Amino acid sequence: MNATSFPYFVSAADADLAVILGTNEVASALAVKLRKNGYHVILSREPCPPVLRRGMAFDDALYDDECELEGVRARRGEDAVHLADIAAEPDCVAVTPLQLSDLLALRRIQVLIDARLKPAAATPDYRRYVGLSVGLGGHFAIGENCDLAFDAAPAHCAALSHCTARQPCENVVALDDPALVLAPTRGTWHTPLEIGDSARRGDLIGRIGEFSVRAQRDGLIIGLARDSLVLPEGAPVAEIARKGTFSARGLDSRAKALAKTALTAIQNELKRRSHPT
Repeated sequence: MNATSFPYFVSAADADLAVILGTNEVASALAVKLRKNGYHVILSREPCPPVLRRGMAFDDALYDDECELEGVRARRGEDAVHLADIAAEPDCVAVTPLQLSDLLALRRIQVLIDARLKPAAATPDYRRYVGLSVGLGGHFAIGENCDLAFDAAPAHCAALSHCTARQPCENVVALDDPALVLAPTRGTWHTPLEIGDSARRGDLIGRIGEFSVRAQRDGLIIGLARDSLVLPEGAPVAEIARKGTFSARGLDSRAKALAKTALTAIQNELKRRSHPT
């Protein structure tokens, strides 16, 4: 397939296209904000680390589960035809396994946001391929590998080696925090539980290989890796919050605040570029 076969994706009259790398709760809050402000939005899934807070994210749409956050729905798109159909739907965003190299061939990307929230020894610079490149995390630097940068970190930031976020979110958990449950070995993850279930210390959360994975505290399961994923040793598989401190579903409040700030900065930068002094 090529972009010229699908005029919807190359027409200059179409709404601006925003591509978000990542399907976590921060990426999803950004997607909601951008879609409500007229952008067509495609989220490109990153397989690792797994998305835990799936009740706050669009990640499950990749598996054809129903996903809706604040009136915005997400649907899986596997190719240009599917993505064009989803773009034509009001209040809908696309979640795709396609990578950025595939999406660049569809049509020009006005805004690219790297919201994968994972540390990287080398961060690719996509500025010459897109209209505006935005990075989330301490490894992004304006003028070096992006046009705009914001400090952000996932809840399981400390479980990732060499995390470089300068100002992680207040609810980032430490590696030894009982809220976070990690995979004891590499293998296929299986769990009978669902996000929103209650857990008590010692309860079985799931299994990976021959190992049982148990809760280290009482609380509410607000994050849970999807069943049947193949995960590396040390990958986060669950997050347990004390009851009453977090909701398991709906947009994360801090992610919403970040999305609002990011949208304002994006709009201001695009306006500045269109009216240079």
